[in-house]
Amino acid sequence: MTIEYLNKPITIGTKTAPNRIVYQPTESNNCDKNGTPTEYTFEKYRRNAAGRPGILHIESIDVTTNTQARSNRMLIMEKNLEQLARLVNAIREINGDTLIIFQLSHAGRLSDPQFKPGYSVYDTGDGVRVMTTDEIHATREEFIQAALRAEEVGADGIDFKQAHGFIGDDFLHPANQRDDGYGGSFENRTRFFRETYQGMRDRLKSDDFIIGSRLSPYEGIPGGFGTPSPDGMMEDLAEPIRFARLMEQEGIDFINVSGGYASANLELLMPTDTYPEGVFRHFGWTRMVKHAVSIPVIGSGYSYLKDGNTSIYGNNASVKSLLYWGERNIAEGSTDMVGIGRQAIADPAFADKVFSGRIDEIDWCITCSGCGILLGNNLRVGCTVHQKEYAELLKTVE
Repeated sequence: MTIEYLNKPITIGTKTAPNRIVYQPTESNNCDKNGTPTEYTFEKYRRNAAGRPGILHIESIDVTTNTQARSNRMLIMEKNLEQLARLVNAIREINGDTLIIFQLSHAGRLSDPQFKPGYSVYDTGDGVRVMTTDEIHATREEFIQAALRAEEVGADGIDFKQAHGFIGDDFLHPANQRDDGYGGSFENRTRFFRETYQGMRDRLKSDDFIIGSRLSPYEGIPGGFGTPSPDGMMEDLAEPIRFARLMEQEGIDFINVSGGYASANLELLMPTDTYPEGVFRHFGWTRMVKHAVSIPVIGSGYSYLKDGNTSIYGNNASVKSLLYWGERNIAEGSTDMVGIGRQAIADPAFADKVFSGRIDEIDWCITCSGCGILLGNNLRVGCTVHQKEYAELLKTVE
């Protein structure tokens, strides 16, 4: 097919992404016990760099040692900075055009008790303790320090994560009824975001450093973001639209739209044959945000579409494919950029193959969840279909 929109450059803040394909942040669980990149980490990102996406996210990087969801997650502490700088340089040696974005994360209630006990912004009724106001202030500083470190090691910017049930997102829930200024009203529930973002901007050295944010407009949990009340479940996007506009008003450079909740409904977050129509819910959420703001918006949910061989109704695969919908959504103003996660795991060379006319050579993600099974079992993550090493690793689970 003809590529007309995906290959166009786009301005993000004061910088330029060379095309509209975004490699989303996907956890790899391949650092050492101290959260420092290993050769497995370097191998992943060298391959991703050679794929030449417009934006390359470095996976969900923990800003704290107080919580831990994976055995070998990446950390951004002083002790990790030398290797993180080496990682950025290794990417730039292969590809100096792609924008490198660090996604900054904090597991919060999603911390695995076998590593560290979790803590929540508000009482969830499951025995997870509620963080104190002092801990909120300390967490704010952890995010700010992480942004400063990302700038120090040479990243183009960061993604201040507000998605999937991680701690930034937790504050936004209508179920967050804290009484200390960080819960209850919309103004209070967005206070942590506003204070942390402004702290980053005030202390970064360069005005050119990009700050974006990943957002889940609807999570499908009681009282979650995108519901109308502390015990609501029905989708109500009034607050997500309001928050997207607030993010732009504060100065955010891009919004990366996702959906779902990491420990409750992965079919919303990552559509498969079980719920293929979830792709179009993603497209709807992204379009909603895109129409509410003027800053660049990244869409998600595309990996399931692959070459059009899906369970979505209809016999014409060409109008069900990832590339068809990527081109169409940009052309129709429903998104600015197309984000892929699982597809970039399946074929790190994806973007380069698209732009060099080698579409027939793409290794398509079949959304088998093999990579997710590896992650869930605290093993190194890779494609269990197209990469023999990870197919063998999966056998140790089965």
